[in-house]
Amino acid sequence: MWPARAVNSAIWHAAAAAVGVPIEEPVWGHFEIGGGEEPVEIYLHVTSLDDERALGLALDKAKSQRLLAEAGVAVPEQIPFVLDDLEPALEAIAGGGSWVVKPAGTSSGQGATPGVQSRDDLLRSAVRASRSGAELLLERRAEGEEYRLLFLDGELLGAVRRQAPAVTGDGRSAVIDLVRSENDRRLAAEGEAGLRVITIDLDALLELGHHGQSPRSVPPAGQEVAVKASRSQGGAGDAETVAPAELSAELVAEARSAAAALGLRLAGIDLITPDVSRSLAAAGGGIIEVNGTPGLHYHYLVRDPENADRVAIPILQRLLAERG
Repeated sequence: MWPARAVNSAIWHAAAAAVGVPIEEPVWGHFEIGGGEEPVEIYLHVTSLDDERALGLALDKAKSQRLLAEAGVAVPEQIPFVLDDLEPALEAIAGGGSWVVKPAGTSSGQGATPGVQSRDDLLRSAVRASRSGAELLLERRAEGEEYRLLFLDGELLGAVRRQAPAVTGDGRSAVIDLVRSENDRRLAAEGEAGLRVITIDLDALLELGHHGQSPRSVPPAGQEVAVKASRSQGGAGDAETVAPAELSAELVAEARSAAAALGLRLAGIDLITPDVSRSLAAAGGGIIEVNGTPGLHYHYLVRDPENADRVAIPILQRLLAERG
């Protein structure tokens, strides 16, 4: 069974059982829940809560970040550019700091390369991003840890702290072999250890290089090595549930307003901050992405599954209440 289908099937079957309604899967990955002539229809994690306009706006990273800034939400500095004209981006990185290059119209980190610090980094990452779209963005990389907050109609359903995928040295194996072993473990777990494998791409090469390593480096036994800067390929061991009490009311309000600014009912807000007990503005953090079709598995595939937020239950309850 394909991992994404297996994990989402388990999530929706558990939610249906908790609510006490039937569930069927007449077509691969398509779930019909609630029975009757008008069951709730869901494809993997995609629901009917939001319309195409709002979902399209969330995919337009340049426009959505502009709307967030206009709404007073803290967002990283962004500079639009294209592969044929790198000057705006080159001028920005010449001022120092670490940057992210990403396509302007994708989600889930597709085509994004963090850790861009030099002209060579920019050229390579721009070519990579351009495979996913002609319009590109250079975004100043925020400092701190990354979090995903999930909202439904303004209500916070759950939050997770996401770390970059890492491997632990054994004193004998090269990084690339440790990554291969981790990928084998994830595949054997059929999704329960994570839906994606770790790829040695430009993100990995830059992250390892910034720490004086390469895929062929052999880390000492017990040393943890961050393989990538991006969190998109993190596994269950790289995420943990965050209790609502850890989050400041100001930060939650900022994230909530980001969903509202894009007109989204169900939204996964990705943010980076060094301190979740303070507002984003006060801590120097920012919202890096608003997801209109957020993966619910992020809240289930965590290192502390006993504390996982069962976010599919309130989502299903809302869908059932509104059907027909």
